[in-house]
Amino acid sequence: MTIKIKLTNRPVVKTTNPELYVNNTFHMKKAIKYTYNYASLDDYIVENWATKTIAQIASDMNEYAYRVVYRRHVLVDKGLIKAKYKQTGRTKLVKEYRVLMTQVKAIKKQLKETA
Repeated sequence: MTIKIKLTNRPVVKTTNPELYVNNTFHMKKAIKYTYNYASLDDYIVENWATKTIAQIASDMNEYAYRVVYRRHVLVDKGLIKAKYKQTGRTKLVKEYRVLMTQVKAIKKQLKETA
């Protein structure tokens, strides 16, 4: 299995959305050189999100999976990539049903205590 990593001279996501890379270390002069740059990871996620899993992206980029998950959330929120799995109407209803049933159980317990 060959892995092709396309490297560009300029980060695409950083060029289109510079607000994603603003760091809040202006008050810590020594911390600036230790801030993490997500630009290359973001570009790789945007290019390969449709065909690869989070584990594959983390392995290809030699990153921790939780960093890829974090950046996926940021990129989905900004609309640069689409979530792979959306909740359907059924899954939303099942989730709501579970929440309501736990509330019913709590109410029944309170009724037994008051009786």
